[in-house]
Amino acid sequence: MVMATYLHALAPERIAAVATFDHGTGSSATAAARAVGVWAATRGLQVRVGATRGLPASEASWRAARWDFLSRMGDEFGAPVATAHTEDDQAETVFIRLLRGSGVRGLAGLLAPSRVVRPLVTVSRAEVHDFARLHDVPFTEDPSNSDLRYLRNRVRRQLLPAAERHVPGFRLWLLELGRAAAEWRCDVRTAVDQFWTVAVSPDRSSVRVNRDRRRPPSREQAALFWPDVAGRIGVALDRRGTDRLASFSTTSVTGQSMPLSGGVSVITERECWTLRRAEADVVGEAPANRLALRRG
Repeated sequence: MVMATYLHALAPERIAAVATFDHGTGSSATAAARAVGVWAATRGLQVRVGATRGLPASEASWRAARWDFLSRMGDEFGAPVATAHTEDDQAETVFIRLLRGSGVRGLAGLLAPSRVVRPLVTVSRAEVHDFARLHDVPFTEDPSNSDLRYLRNRVRRQLLPAAERHVPGFRLWLLELGRAAAEWRCDVRTAVDQFWTVAVSPDRSSVRVNRDRRRPPSREQAALFWPDVAGRIGVALDRRGTDRLASFSTTSVTGQSMPLSGGVSVITERECWTLRRAEADVVGEAPANRLALRRG
């Protein structure tokens, strides 16, 4: 609601529509989605309300359903999706990625190149609350945000505060780590564009990489470049997939194919490798925009 209020005051003509999603977690989620719809309608904005019911009670299932809806809305209106993730969300995301043993690409968190616009990613959650109080922005807190069964809530309410108590400045270190990882990702992308010829299909279901059979890449080069190439069609390679793909692409043999998890496959052709995914509508990657919101 703060993001919508701020952007509407700043440039209402740039808002193609307001999209909100009811995750089916109870009356509070339904009421929140309804409130967003009413707010947008009273300002003459187009509104889209998505909803789901009966999903497994997990962060992953809710996230997948929400992003499926938001991606479709972005395609419908031909516009990037803006979300209200804050600096605190970024710190939590980097911390969770560390817990899961993520590589450098994953540690970029919300700063990774993306079609998603995050205007508040440099603003703390406390500043967002201050803005809401100062400008009488209506909002609701879903009770599930305090449920410690979910990892992000445990990180937010227990693990990060404990780490900060024991290591003052730990949160700032997480933010710096995320920034450094995001810069590294941009450097890798530049290197890929410089040394590999990459072509993404119009429907973003496949990506082609030219290959020189006489000079295959080293395993280290392939392991560095393939995650960036795959990311251009919305495929996130895990460590095992990256290792398999790196080994696969160091051979000069033609006509081989290899399946990866998630319905992804790679084919070695005479002049190129082609990486394909099963689904065609995944949020893609492009430079993320950032806008600072500060009081005064």
